[in-house]
Amino acid sequence: MNKKQKVVIFATLALGALFAGCSKPDPVIACGREWNPAVGYVADTGSVFRMADELIIQIRYGTGFDFNKLKIAFYEGTLENKGAEIWKHEARVNDKLDAYTLEGRSRRGGYATAREMTKLKAPGTVVIEVSSENGLIATKQLSIVNQ
Repeated sequence: MNKKQKVVIFATLALGALFAGCSKPDPVIACGREWNPAVGYVADTGSVFRMADELIIQIRYGTGFDFNKLKIAFYEGTLENKGAEIWKHEARVNDKLDAYTLEGRSRRGGYATAREMTKLKAPGTVVIEVSSENGLIATKQLSIVNQ
């Protein structure tokens, strides 16, 4: 390989790395039973929770929120058949944050249970919908069971 080919290959790799570094990860709704505030992330344990399990919800946006208001809404039903709104929450965010954690406190101490967080009276499915003034960001379906 001559010097000119090496320069072209190096320049191509450098541009590829630059564009790969600029890509923004997809927003994620992480739901889990455990959250360590020191680390700042919820351990995403899936989408099936018992009514008595603690439930902490985190919206991970990637490199920083590029809007000011985050809207989180809970609906009865499934992603395919979304029902009535159960409750909603609005939060102020900024570009210095890359995640927002929704954690409630239980009346008995500790974090809110799945029953308390979703405000369900009986086991069922819930859709979490996260949006901003720019539109829908992410959705996730949770199954709340009574085991």
